[in-house]
Amino acid sequence: MYLENRLIAMLDVLGFSSRIKTREGMEQMDAKYAQLIDCAKSHMFSPRSVSGSPEPPEPNFEYGSFVFDTLVLVSYPTDIKSTYRFVFATIWLMEKFFAEGFPLRGSIGIGDFCENEKSGIFLSNAFRRLSEDEKDQQWTGCVLLPEADETVVSSLLGVIAQGAAKKSSPIHYLKVPTKRSPCESSSRWCLNWSHFLSGSVIQAELEQMAGDYAKQQNTIQYLKLLGEMSDDTQPLAPVFAPAQRMKTMKALSGMRVKFEDEFGNGVIPGCSFTLAACDIDAQPIIPLDLAQKAAEGR
Repeated sequence: MYLENRLIAMLDVLGFSSRIKTREGMEQMDAKYAQLIDCAKSHMFSPRSVSGSPEPPEPNFEYGSFVFDTLVLVSYPTDIKSTYRFVFATIWLMEKFFAEGFPLRGSIGIGDFCENEKSGIFLSNAFRRLSEDEKDQQWTGCVLLPEADETVVSSLLGVIAQGAAKKSSPIHYLKVPTKRSPCESSSRWCLNWSHFLSGSVIQAELEQMAGDYAKQQNTIQYLKLLGEMSDDTQPLAPVFAPAQRMKTMKALSGMRVKFEDEFGNGVIPGCSFTLAACDIDAQPIIPLDLAQKAAEGR
């Protein structure tokens, strides 16, 4: 299989090696990590249909592999829809792994990809750039390599803009903490992996990162910057209880919705509702019952 000019993500699990130094550690990690990978594969590579949808959802990645502590993801041929699916699915993976105690750090670039199905070997001319960039970062997060900026930003936001952003934007242009001195760190486009996570989940995992003080504090600072951004979370009427607010993450060709209770947990609203897809003239096309998906932030 040879794939040309694709978005390619490489993400590593922070602190993975230190958690499997003993037999007990390996046994504990094996079951938990395997379950997480199975969940990720079923959701990201063979996503389930939404109730009421006339067609099954398209897969988010043309290729994906989990090797030890590294995830490699490859997009379909890049257009506005495939880029949306690739980035939003990567964000979901980062949320899921973080919530389960496996924070990810990585980069997204553009390159060619080749897999020898017989030998199981896969190669890309982007791997070296991705690996070097990922290892230089001092936090949990995912950034775009400069070569991917225009493709991703224009597909998600429509323009290459570096102005004020909302907290719910799928990507933000911020300084990325690196192993170099702070004054040498540059601003990059970063995936917004924390938006749908509850405060309690974030706090619990940040405490688990205490073993690497630099990465922990840099991640805390990053989350603080997001917290200062304009918030467009929608408060809900009492009839929606236990849901008290609705969070969204929007791009040009799609969006995610999550209904939250007072603690930030995903819940199903206590009333019926419909989200309708509309055409360019705002005429309804297909009404979709998304209560369960929205409760899960999908």
